[in-house]
Amino acid sequence: MPMKFKAYAPGSVTLFFDIVDNEKPHLRGSRGVGVCVAPGAITEIEPGPRRVILNGEEIRGKIQRYVATSYGFEGTIKTVTALPISQGFGMSGAIALSTSLALAAMTGATYYHAARVAHEAELRAGSGLGDVASEFEGGFTFRRRAGIQPYGRVDRIFYSGKITLVVLGDKIETRGILKSESWRIKLGELGRKAMRRFSARPDFERALEVSRNFSFGLGLMNSELKEFLEQYPNAAMALFGNSAIVFGECDIPDEYAAYEVTLGSRATVLY
Repeated sequence: MPMKFKAYAPGSVTLFFDIVDNEKPHLRGSRGVGVCVAPGAITEIEPGPRRVILNGEEIRGKIQRYVATSYGFEGTIKTVTALPISQGFGMSGAIALSTSLALAAMTGATYYHAARVAHEAELRAGSGLGDVASEFEGGFTFRRRAGIQPYGRVDRIFYSGKITLVVLGDKIETRGILKSESWRIKLGELGRKAMRRFSARPDFERALEVSRNFSFGLGLMNSELKEFLEQYPNAAMALFGNSAIVFGECDIPDEYAAYEVTLGSRATVLY
C-alpha cells in the first residue's frame, strides 16, 4: 500500500441558494445552483508530523484537522489551491473534500463517506452550506434537495461556453454572513423566491437571470462589482465574494485579477 494519497476537488461558484436547516448534518445545507470550476484544490496526505500546509505555508487548518480527526489520522496534510480563498470560489469546500477523499483512499472508506465527512466539516467551520455537494457531483449543478449525497439530490445543467472568474475587491468571510440572523432571514426570502423562479425552467439562461436578481437584491457587493455586473449582463456575483463569474467573452480591466477556468469535473482520488 502506498504511503501517500492524493485527491482532487473542483472549486464551486454559488449563483443563488436557499438555506435548509436540519438537526442532522447530512440533511442540512442548501438548495441552489453552483458552477464547479477547474482547477480547484489538490490535497496530499502522508504519515509523519502532525502538520497542515496550505499553498506552502503551515497553518492551523481547522477544516483539515476536523476531517483528519474523523478518520483518526495523525500525519501531514498538504493542499494546493489554484484560486483565491474567501472570494466565493468554493475553496474551503474543495479543501475539505480533497482531504477527505485522500483519507478515504488511505483507510478504505467509500466516496459517500468522504463526502459526508467533508460536508460536516464545512458546516462546522461555517464556510459554506452546499459547496461540497456540488463539488462531489461536478459540472453546472442544481442542488434540488439539501444535504450531502446520497441524501441530498444534485442535478446538472448543460453549459459548454467559456468561464472566467474576476476578483474585484476584498475578501468576504462567509462564516460571518451565515451566522448573522438578519442575513439569514434576507437570504431565506431571496432564496425561496429564486428557487421557485428557477425550478419553473431549470436551464442556463434562467440560472443567470435568477442569479443576478438574487445578488442585486442581497445588496452585499461592493461598488466595483456592482458596476461590473451592470456593464456585463453575462456576469454574475460569486457568492460570497467581491468577485464575478463571467460566461462567454468579456474585456476585463487590467487592474483586476482574472482566472480562465473550465467546468470542473467531480472530485476524485488521484492515487
